[in-house]
Amino acid sequence: MDGALTVPVLKELLLRGMPSRGRGQPLRGRGLVTEDASEDAEDVSRRRECRELEAIDLTGCVSVVFVNALTDFVNTHIHPLLSESDSSEGEDNSGHRRSRSARLRLSEEPPAFPGLQRLSVRGAKSIPPRILSSFVTAFPSLTHLDLSSTRASPDLLDGLAGSSGVRLQSLSLARCVRLTGSSIRNFLVSAPAASRITELNLYGDTIFPNPMSAEDLHDVFTKAPCFTSGKLVYLDLSSAPLNQGMLDAMPIQARLRSLGLSFIPALPLKVVQEFIRDKAAQVEVLTLLGTSPELVRVQPRQASLALHSHVIRPLCTPPLNFGTACDVSAQVPTRLRVIELTTTLLSALGASAGSWRIVRSKGGRGWYVDTASGWISGPDGASLRRDLERGHPWRRALEILAEANGNVSSGIGWHARKMEVCQTSAAGPVQLFSF
Repeated sequence: MDGALTVPVLKELLLRGMPSRGRGQPLRGRGLVTEDASEDAEDVSRRRECRELEAIDLTGCVSVVFVNALTDFVNTHIHPLLSESDSSEGEDNSGHRRSRSARLRLSEEPPAFPGLQRLSVRGAKSIPPRILSSFVTAFPSLTHLDLSSTRASPDLLDGLAGSSGVRLQSLSLARCVRLTGSSIRNFLVSAPAASRITELNLYGDTIFPNPMSAEDLHDVFTKAPCFTSGKLVYLDLSSAPLNQGMLDAMPIQARLRSLGLSFIPALPLKVVQEFIRDKAAQVEVLTLLGTSPELVRVQPRQASLALHSHVIRPLCTPPLNFGTACDVSAQVPTRLRVIELTTTLLSALGASAGSWRIVRSKGGRGWYVDTASGWISGPDGASLRRDLERGHPWRRALEILAEANGNVSSGIGWHARKMEVCQTSAAGPVQLFSF
């Protein structure tokens, strides 16, 4: 459907609303005249009466039509062009023709679209780095940004770092092959835009590994505000060169609920166990695809035994109690209840072990899930229970997913790698555009 995203469509989506004294006024575009002189006045007036978009999802938009349209839009409405005094036609750096009527009067500062807060361009690999940087940095109010699998460059991070308005809560830089470890480190450590991040995705795999060095990671763990604050909720460090020393240096992450540690073959399970138990006991979802010599370099049967003895038993099982009845959930040292594993290891685990069952997705991912654990509403609010009886609706729902053997909705799963930009609020649904 991204072939439908032409220049007129992008103008309808982005050049709408009057959040600040009307379009073309100082707070909107900072003095930039955004209307084409040849454009119908009725279209301009109609767009002004529309509400601005607060979220836009361009995941996987790679068609030539879309890329050319975005390039034209950026070159016309965002990039500095020739001054109005130049009356001749010309070409911009990308070779696109510019008519006199499309030229804009420029202010000293670049234009901005302050209404948009949540943006995803995940997988939009065809957008040139310069166009992507100009497009993303034109939104000074961003709180959620997904740049996964794009050609994002260090210049883009520098642009975000220089923004006075951007205060990110969620950032995904997964598989961004043009980013360097130092550019990510500098942004996370020094940029005000990164100081409030609670969801950080630095996912890498064996093909496109995390670019950060051990020194970069140590600086981020010990100096970046998003780590030192201890407020991270989602973190993916898959393929990063982690070891016990670096994890020891990381501050306690008391709010962390979802942790990605895949594709780190040298990281022992004992180190993972100690980190979750001592510093991230609230973690509920853990990914271990291709991680640990006990899971990667041994026979599947041995890997299964290692998983239970080093992770599930010490982190997810209450100690033996021969006395009076007690709250099982309070006895378990952590909240871990879902572990993502390779398909080979999942097959070695067999049908089940107690309440632990295998849930597979259509996309090839698979998880080892404790079906007896879940968040259940009660008189005092929701709480995590570890002892759900057989036949409980939550436990039965998870068992049905396991019995489906992968024939489940694509929306089923844990530790999502895509940032969802759609969100509702007390004031009503966000004005969202998604392709």
